Amino acid sequence: MQDFRMKNAHAIQLSLDMLNFGNLLNSDWGVRQIASYTGLAQPLGAATDTKTGAVVYSFDANQKSTFFNDTQLISRWRMQFGLRYSF
Repeated sequence: MQDFRMKNAHAIQLSLDMLNFGNLLNSDWGVRQIASYTGLAQPLGAATDTKTGAVVYSFDANQKSTFFNDTQLISRWRMQFGLRYSF
């Protein structure tokens, strides 16, 4: 923020805000990750081993990641200017 005083005791204030500054430095930083729908449904099933009595879980072997990158506005860097006149 920067204030500029005027002769009549009024002031103009300028401001600059950087939102998600990390993403400005590197496009891989500051990216929000969201759980995929199949990631929320893991494991697919559960069964009991008849010999040991242990629970055996089954998962989707084709699934490589349970998260995906959200490329909406919140994951991008933004700059915001502000102007205020005080009297």
